[in-house]
Amino acid sequence: MKPRSAHQLVRAAFGLYRRYPLLFLVLAAGVIVPYEAIVLAATGAGPFAQGSLSFGASSLLTLIGLALIGPLVSALHAHAVSEVAEGREPRLAPVARRGLRVLPVVAAAEIIAWLGIALGFLAFIVPGVILWLRWYVVAQAAAIEHNGWLPALRRSRQLTAGHYRHLVVFAIYVALVTTVPTVLVGFAFGHETTTVASFLVGVTLRVVTWSLGTLAAALMYFDLRARLASTAAQGGEAPATHVGEDPRPTGHSWDPRS
Repeated sequence: MKPRSAHQLVRAAFGLYRRYPLLFLVLAAGVIVPYEAIVLAATGAGPFAQGSLSFGASSLLTLIGLALIGPLVSALHAHAVSEVAEGREPRLAPVARRGLRVLPVVAAAEIIAWLGIALGFLAFIVPGVILWLRWYVVAQAAAIEHNGWLPALRRSRQLTAGHYRHLVVFAIYVALVTTVPTVLVGFAFGHETTTVASFLVGVTLRVVTWSLGTLAAALMYFDLRARLASTAAQGGEAPATHVGEDPRPTGHSWDPRS
């Protein structure tokens, strides 16, 4: 895979989604739909009304999202993209098995990363931004490279080093694509009560946007691997390989839009 600009990566994410719409929708829906149904049963609030919950309830939902929902969706999408990068057709059952198998280490890496980022934001914000960029692909590194949560943090730092501007532009693109539709539709339905229509629309929108954003992040991970390999090749050195690291080459030539 050749290094791509932030705009090209977002386009590639849409291209992959068009190519495998059912796969990515099912991977995300299988995690998000049961979660949203449980939240609705426990609190009476659908996706658009959860912002009106108490601080304690909102904090609990945030923790569950960071510790379980986000890591699992990230692991599933990372393995699906890995299959495409290897030139294979991603199949739902094998991808789901691999994603579930690495969930503990991905969750651990995400939790530690977000704790560090939160502490960084408390320390005058800038350290938090730096740590957020440094650990942008920690979930994907943990899911694909099978080294454990601490090596995943180090690997994300290695991959993102020198590419913070690239990551910021990419994050803005992804935020626009995933956040703006949710905000606009949320305003249309309101944030105080949950109806059948608002719940169905809200869950559908959350599945699509969360899946698309996670898919784009997986592509960013492979893009950063390609950049590292390219830099090493230009310097006449092979990329560093660590014990237990995924031995597959990082410079795949593939086009998800084909």
